[in-house]
Amino acid sequence: MSVEIRDISVPPALQDAMSRQAQAERERLARVLLGQAEQEVASKFVEAADIYARSPAALQLRAMNIIYETTKERGATILMPSAMVDAMNPGGLLGLLARPQPAREPA
Repeated sequence: MSVEIRDISVPPALQDAMSRQAQAERERLARVLLGQAEQEVASKFVEAADIYARSPAALQLRAMNIIYETTKERGATILMPSAMVDAMNPGGLLGLLARPQPAREPA
């Protein structure tokens, strides 16, 4: 004896419910991934802040790089306070680099 099944159809209400459930699951996974990415980014920002706190010259170089990248890509004009410009002059940067750095603890 054999059984053959023909013309099986899923009711539209059930199709709609299954579709909504699948969409909700995709949205949930997307939010979980976004949350994980936010945690990773926050962790990297904390690491960068620690490095910049230990090395003012690194922070100054990063600021100069951001300004360069901004103007290079968009050709923008940037207005900066004169104190900031004075702080970024090469002589000031060399002075920061020549300044004795605090002793670092072995890792």
